[in-house]
Amino acid sequence: MTTSKPRTRFWMALATVNGLTLVYPIILLRRAGSVEENLFAAFAFIGSIFLLVVLDAISIVVADTVGPTKR
Repeated sequence: MTTSKPRTRFWMALATVNGLTLVYPIILLRRAGSVEENLFAAFAFIGSIFLLVVLDAISIVVADTVGPTKR
C-alpha cells in the first residue's frame, strides 16, 4: 500500500508544528533561574504537551474523515 503525497505532507506538517511548539517551553526550562521560574516552565511544558495531544487527536480524526481530495 502506498501513501499519497497529501498524507505525507500532513504528517510532516504535524510533526513540524509539534516540534516548534515544544521549543519555547524547553527554552524556558533551560533558562529557569529560580524555583518559581522552574515551576512555571514545567507547567508550561506539561500544558503544551496536553494541548498538543488534544489538537493532534482532533486533526488526525478530521484528516482521516476528509481524506485526500481527488483532482
